Amino acid sequence: MFKTNHLVCVLLAGLLGFVSSCTSEKSKQIVYTITPVVLADTVPRLKVTMTFSTDADGVTKVLFDDTAWGQENLFNCIDNPKVLEEDTKVLVEKDSGWVKITHPKELQQLNFSYQIRQENSGLDARDENYRPVVQPSYFHVFAHNFFMVPQHLGKDGDAMLDLAIHWEGFPEDYTIHNSFGSNERTQQLPAIPLQDFHSAIFVGGDFRVHHRILKDNHVYLASRGDWVSFNDATVVEILDKTLEVQRDFWEDHSQEYFTVTMRPIEQERGSSFQGTGLTNSFATQISNNEYTDIQQLVYLFNHELQHNWIGKAIVNDNEEEQYWFSEGFTEYYTIKNIAKNQIHGLGWDYFMGQINENIRNLYSSPVKEAPNSELTYDTFWSSRDYGKLPYYRGMLFAFYLDEMIQQDSEGKYSLDDVMRDFLKASKETGQKITHPYFIEKVNQYLNGDLTTFFNEHIEKGAWLPLKQLFVDLDLEYEVTCEVFDIGFKLDSEKRSILSVDDSSAAYKAGVRKGDLIGSRSIYYGSTTMPVELTLSRNGTTIPVSYLAVKEVPAPQLKISKKNSSYFKR
Repeated sequence: MFKTNHLVCVLLAGLLGFVSSCTSEKSKQIVYTITPVVLADTVPRLKVTMTFSTDADGVTKVLFDDTAWGQENLFNCIDNPKVLEEDTKVLVEKDSGWVKITHPKELQQLNFSYQIRQENSGLDARDENYRPVVQPSYFHVFAHNFFMVPQHLGKDGDAMLDLAIHWEGFPEDYTIHNSFGSNERTQQLPAIPLQDFHSAIFVGGDFRVHHRILKDNHVYLASRGDWVSFNDATVVEILDKTLEVQRDFWEDHSQEYFTVTMRPIEQERGSSFQGTGLTNSFATQISNNEYTDIQQLVYLFNHELQHNWIGKAIVNDNEEEQYWFSEGFTEYYTIKNIAKNQIHGLGWDYFMGQINENIRNLYSSPVKEAPNSELTYDTFWSSRDYGKLPYYRGMLFAFYLDEMIQQDSEGKYSLDDVMRDFLKASKETGQKITHPYFIEKVNQYLNGDLTTFFNEHIEKGAWLPLKQLFVDLDLEYEVTCEVFDIGFKLDSEKRSILSVDDSSAAYKAGVRKGDLIGSRSIYYGSTTMPVELTLSRNGTTIPVSYLAVKEVPAPQLKISKKNSSYFKR
């Protein structure tokens, strides 16, 4: 998953190769019927009616996660849960994540309905992209907060579900598009694991759908809105190229159906974009203004598509413990893939620029040397610093390791060979990424043992010896650089200044401990765009503007012909 307010990402659950044509003996049938609803209060809703067999003990629980993907209180998006059959009672237990239906034991089938709505007031609330969006002209909903599942049918880890989805009552020109098909009003999903079903995107309405066939595989782009900085044709071209070269790299053209969704979000200043790797798809939300450029889209598409293999086909054994791999190595292969294949004209200068940016971002992070054990579900989702740590650290570790392997093998092997070994083992034996397994596989390509180096720089979080690496590779570099330094710390509610570094540009501009922040414009990571704040102190409003910059002893690759020639090798 890729979360960001400039560059972020988020990684989520497993990849499904397109649905099987045969049905497992363990599969269970659930029929969903989706219809549009507009009530007197004018709030648009999607009505979901479920038909399924009951639990024989007379109490059937229907599961719905109230907390998921960093979001809480998702039951706020649910209205009017009810059962059509008589002599039944419905009890919502959102803290437990289920709806309990009490019914006669002899009742064998239930027809249960509920409505999904968008509970926030904004059309495109930027901070709530993982919640249902239901508007008069379109909807954008992830399956886990759209489709409830009976507990007794989906509780077993190896259980497979037989699902049918009927879209009824929508206008003929209303797009229905999702991770399993395009403009299909009746969809059959036989023998699908619950995890794969819930890791899907469902959109509808005024989305424009573009269909392509790449090596006998169907590829779709679903986009809506009038984009300021690019058009659909350019986006389709980038998607085609990205899919082709990544599938060639992994030697994997097996995915028969794949889709990308693009939804614009409102943002007055600056740029932000988010992407989520999903079943047969990835979904993106992108700020639609002049500050968002096509290069950011190239990055986003390449990052999210890499998650088809890194993090999905190649799975972490412990999700957060191996985020340095699933997110960091995805970051590295994103920029390496772009540069090697010159996607949208970006080459090795772009590659070096991204390496430099990650060095700056990691060095300026207040948690840059935090041990890997501090990265948990809570810290990843609640803290921007911890949320970005595995991207920065893992990406630079992958870069360092790639160079180590190439040097030790005199160019015969690279990290690419290790990655394809991981994919092969995952497919053949179900092998997951653990730290001992990772070290074991990499050691096959090194002259020495990686264990000490790995423990020092991944487990303990020590800064990588990048300067010495540049010296060893005879690369041209600068010994210092300017990094982003906001200069102050906020309280937990992000409203009050807890402390200010008196040597920082923030202090020199007038920021003081105890100030309350009103409006703010902060380009995190940027050393060229000013931080603009409106502070409140003793009843007085104080405008502040400054460049959040400080010079640090972190190396930077020179963007030079010599360095470019080295990476082109």
